[in-house]
Amino acid sequence: MKDNKDLILEFLSENRDRHFDQRDLKQKLFPELNKDQVKELLYQIIDFKSNLMRVYNESNIGFLPVQYSGLIDNFISNGGFTKIESDLKFERVKELERESKKDKILDLDLKLKRFESKIGKKLILAGFIITFLSFVITVLTLEFWQTDDNKNEQKSQVEKPLSNNKESKPKDSLN
Repeated sequence: MKDNKDLILEFLSENRDRHFDQRDLKQKLFPELNKDQVKELLYQIIDFKSNLMRVYNESNIGFLPVQYSGLIDNFISNGGFTKIESDLKFERVKELERESKKDKILDLDLKLKRFESKIGKKLILAGFIITFLSFVITVLTLEFWQTDDNKNEQKSQVEKPLSNNKESKPKDSLN
């Protein structure tokens, strides 16, 4: 469906020899619209590109005369307002998709953070438990499995009778 602004421009292109105001355009193109709505369409065209059509001074009674200019044909052949509106609509859809994807990414990121938080707490708790158990095992090992370092080196000791020191000493010939 063509944009109403494009219909106005095409009408001006087909009727190049004279100017038209909102009354004429309403009568020829838009019988279902009122004069103010047609005038608003003219203002939208002017706001978009002021030199797209020749615009004359608005009369004291509010009529806005416009006429064909050489820029209309090229503008219409490039798609006109219909193409502009479809491009804007396409961009809006793409922007909504991008926002939706960003929302999904943020949601997944939040879920990941929550999961990491839960796992992190469990890992910290497991680390404390492992450390505590290692400490308990070390203490128990030192307490109950203490080995006697001298046990392997001990030999049966035979007691020697104590004897007189003098007798056991050999006598020196010099003494």
